[in-house]
Amino acid sequence: MKVIKRISIIAMFSVIMAQDPIVVDPATLDFGNVLMGNTSTLSFTITANLEQTVTITPPNFYTVDTSVIAMTVSQTQVVNVTFSPPSIGNYNSFVTLVGSTFGSASVAVNATAVNDLSGSISGTIIADYSPYEISADIWVAEGNTLTIKPGVTFEFSGAYSFD
Repeated sequence: MKVIKRISIIAMFSVIMAQDPIVVDPATLDFGNVLMGNTSTLSFTITANLEQTVTITPPNFYTVDTSVIAMTVSQTQVVNVTFSPPSIGNYNSFVTLVGSTFGSASVAVNATAVNDLSGSISGTIIADYSPYEISADIWVAEGNTLTIKPGVTFEFSGAYSFD
């Protein structure tokens, strides 16, 4: 009899913990190419399947708008992640989430810092990261603005236009 009761308790615990205690969606944030001197922000949602405090830790060159959340069962919370590139290169890593009671999760963050301009551009281009390479036609779409700060240099790698 005692063996059967132990099996029942173990089986019941397995059913209760079948859901991950911390669920993230999406599991990957793809920032794509981020121009030097700019930042990019994307979001993911946390869903709690266990009442606990969740600690969120971003990798270097990424920040989150909240780092500790006291969560209840079925609560959701949106977390904003901002990438600020320090230099040209790939910055693929993970935002980690750890529960105070049980469980962990991670969100992959993928970004490439570039100094290459192509297509529709807007925002502010600063001299700190000059020269900027122009690798295709560039333009400012209707309704957008582009500010080019003094000292900015463009290097055209082909016969491209700036409309």
